[in-house]
Amino acid sequence: QKQRCPQPLLNPSLPKFGRWTGLLPGLLFCASIGRTQAQEALRSAISLDRAIVAKASGPVNLQPDGPHLGPVQMSFAPYVGVQFDDNVNLSEHDAQSDILSRVGANMGLHWLGTEQSDLRFAAGIGYLNYAKNTRPGGLEIYPDSALTYAFKAGDVTTTLFDQFQYSQTTGTEAALANQATLSRVENTIGTRVEWNPERWSFQAGYSHNVYFSGSQAYTYLNRSSEYLFSRAGWRFAEATQAGLEASTSITAYEFSKRNDNYSISLGPYAEWQARPTLKLTLRGGPTVSVFSNRGSGSGGSSLNSYYVGLEAAHELTRYLSHHLSIVRDVQAGLNEGSAYIEQLKASYFISLALTDWINLSTSVSYENGNQPLPVFLPGGLVAEKTEKFDVYRIGPQLNWHFTQHFSGTVAYNHSLRQSNFQNRNYVENSVSITLGYTF
Repeated sequence: QKQRCPQPLLNPSLPKFGRWTGLLPGLLFCASIGRTQAQEALRSAISLDRAIVAKASGPVNLQPDGPHLGPVQMSFAPYVGVQFDDNVNLSEHDAQSDILSRVGANMGLHWLGTEQSDLRFAAGIGYLNYAKNTRPGGLEIYPDSALTYAFKAGDVTTTLFDQFQYSQTTGTEAALANQATLSRVENTIGTRVEWNPERWSFQAGYSHNVYFSGSQAYTYLNRSSEYLFSRAGWRFAEATQAGLEASTSITAYEFSKRNDNYSISLGPYAEWQARPTLKLTLRGGPTVSVFSNRGSGSGGSSLNSYYVGLEAAHELTRYLSHHLSIVRDVQAGLNEGSAYIEQLKASYFISLALTDWINLSTSVSYENGNQPLPVFLPGGLVAEKTEKFDVYRIGPQLNWHFTQHFSGTVAYNHSLRQSNFQNRNYVENSVSITLGYTF
């Protein structure tokens, strides 16, 4: 979801049994904001920040009414949902409607083996089906699914992690059009070391990423990457710090259709807990990507660009909270022949707890980007031109807790894509109903 998925999904204004709201629509919104972080190594590092929730230093505080196995705290929230989509293929002229059904569960484990070690597992796993068979369905593993194991030695914390996801839908990828599915598996395994002497904070990490497609049509995206990340900052207070962070990504594609590349980013960051209910995060700096001449979509031998990230999460009252995110970055290209995507995304999320049982929320986002795409000319010639696109989205939803454990969600989503290329514009509307049960 994942910037962290806004807190209305775990709304502190609701009773403890009412905090799991939104379920599937919330996961889909998290997926839409989760991809657009700065460069791949930095994006991976920020995603890990979300996966490492809290470094507890005592025994697990078991909830007597929650599932657990001995000292292992467990969570399990199955769901079932149905969705009507009027343009599943994201097409400008040949829109096809379909009814999608989903079934799955959000699950987690938390075990403090000792006072100095912390094991966590969290995953959202589901199955997607298209009623009219307009597109193939299949398994989905939502972004931010992760296994982390952290242990401490003095003021040094080492975290071993494995983050994974499997998805087929493309509605959250602004760079794509005329394409309903993109089956892909992504796994990142690595380690992070954090050292906090007095007011200083130092972090360094290495991870190995594997990305491959489940469809023969998109095997040109198959790749492996090495991510290096470091951060050094000064802690002004418990949750307030500022410093410098650097990242490097080295990517090798399986097939010669794509360009091997490496990228480097460097810039300042700041995290400010302005108030107990208001947190601000800011980062930015230059980034350089260098492409080999191996593939067909180079986009130039190098790309000098920049990244910016601004995030503000504010709980105005115990009933009203909102979240603002503005991110500008460079990503790996998704379309064949496209080496990169430069993209700016601004998203806003607001949630209002009408009662202890009913929650109303709305997400609004705007994405502006450009990407090099091959254009086929008469005589078999191929030229490279830049597509410039804008995507507008709005998604209100209503969450209702019928009982202590049983809840439902009704959501509407509208998407509009505009492009300077013909046949790459679309309008999409969808309505979904989701029922969930939290043990």
